[in-house]
Amino acid sequence: MSVLFRIARLAVVCLVMLTSPLAAQSITLTPDQAHDDLLYLRRQLRTYHPGLGHYTPNAQMEQLFDSLYNRVSSPIDYLAFFHHLSPYLNGLKDGHTNLNHRHGFIDRNTRYVPFYVRQVDHDYFISHNASADTSLGRGTRLLAVGGQSIADVHRTLMDGDRSGSDGDNSTGRHNWSLMQFADYYAAWYGSIDSVTIQYQRARPDGSLDSTIRQTRVAGIVSGLFKQTLLERYKADFGRNSEFRQPNLSLRLVDSLSNTAVLRVSSFNNPKTFDPFQWAFKKRLKRAFQHIKKTGVENLVVDLQDNGGGAVINSARLLQFWMRKPFTIMESEHIKPAARDVLVNRWNPLSMLDFNLRYRPDGQGGFASRAALTRHYKPFRRLAFRGNLYLLMNGSSFSAATSVLAKTLDAGQGTFVGEACGGAYWGDFAGQFKYVTLPHSRIQVRIPLKKLTHAVAEAHANGFTIEPDFTAQRTHEDLMTNRNVALRQTLILIRQQVTAIRTADRQDQL
Repeated sequence: MSVLFRIARLAVVCLVMLTSPLAAQSITLTPDQAHDDLLYLRRQLRTYHPGLGHYTPNAQMEQLFDSLYNRVSSPIDYLAFFHHLSPYLNGLKDGHTNLNHRHGFIDRNTRYVPFYVRQVDHDYFISHNASADTSLGRGTRLLAVGGQSIADVHRTLMDGDRSGSDGDNSTGRHNWSLMQFADYYAAWYGSIDSVTIQYQRARPDGSLDSTIRQTRVAGIVSGLFKQTLLERYKADFGRNSEFRQPNLSLRLVDSLSNTAVLRVSSFNNPKTFDPFQWAFKKRLKRAFQHIKKTGVENLVVDLQDNGGGAVINSARLLQFWMRKPFTIMESEHIKPAARDVLVNRWNPLSMLDFNLRYRPDGQGGFASRAALTRHYKPFRRLAFRGNLYLLMNGSSFSAATSVLAKTLDAGQGTFVGEACGGAYWGDFAGQFKYVTLPHSRIQVRIPLKKLTHAVAEAHANGFTIEPDFTAQRTHEDLMTNRNVALRQTLILIRQQVTAIRTADRQDQL
């Protein structure tokens, strides 16, 4: 073996080590470096974030910052510092502001807890198991993970990441941290070679063995995780399964009552380059053409786990049932520094575009010119005038919340499921600035726009949008992997039950 070959191989090994999750975890920051990162983060938030002081008073945020700053008096390792930053960002109570790991902390070699977790009442169960121990079947009750009670672990994950929940609303954090338990666990605790769990085994009839057992399960990489789930649970993850239905898919679920389900899992079209979202518009129109042609009387629009996307696509969906021209946003504001993010100095047309879109707001920032003038006309020919049901859960967020808020404001629809993650009034979103802290290299996503929904405050049914009919998972739902909100909705349809609205509020405008 030549010397050059050995040197080259050593260089590759070193490069892999430096970019691995282990390398990221082994980084230690000096107090000065940690202080620099904290100060840099505060400057960036003050400069760009339009929501400082909205949910938490600025004085309270400053007290929190001072406490976190002063508590770093000795060297701190990377993951501990990541945890240390979390309360400061979470203090904003903004579901669009995200704390993310440095590049390479999570990669294809990261090992995850090898199962999905679901909750029934106050108990936690394995719903899908990808570990080598196949005795951990669906319905296995989890008691502890990694030496902590599962309830404490869940609470830690919820408190560690407020993504998808605005204000003091907790449904988004609760939902996402369970739906993506393995991802949240890896993000908070790091890659695991193995982890000890305590559990009660499920009997064939679904009941629980009274014996409390303990075992150690190996972590699993993402690719093998997905492959194992597909092989073991084809009914749940196969091409024709309910939970693998493509975005904007339409299916008839009850011919007797002429009930169809339109799955809207996102307001983006991520698989192709489509800057104007024309593919989304085309597929949506095709779905409502079929709804019209087949005479659907009860339309169920499933917005569960829809984290949002392009606001224009939320407006396009609303056009099929709103009865009068409408706007989505009442106002849109950005801070002065946000202009430098939106304007590319290498592209002179970007400044022209900015000036056409925004005007000074009289307070040092800028307001959108289009917010009040952008009216959307309902599609009369394909308008749906039957019974409209909207399924939602804590992971219905951002643009999905906009659809729910506008529909509620108009006095239309029947809402089934659980409170969504977003706020009725609006959110901080639109466009984002991504900052990287200078020493830890931790990444933070900062929203640039304050978007206020064009809705009447008097029409709200809570801080967020609350369901008319709640849907809670039962043990039978767990064992059959059933869509809980859809089950509840089909019962309502069979009983010919809809929400009582005093009037179509659009007629009152």
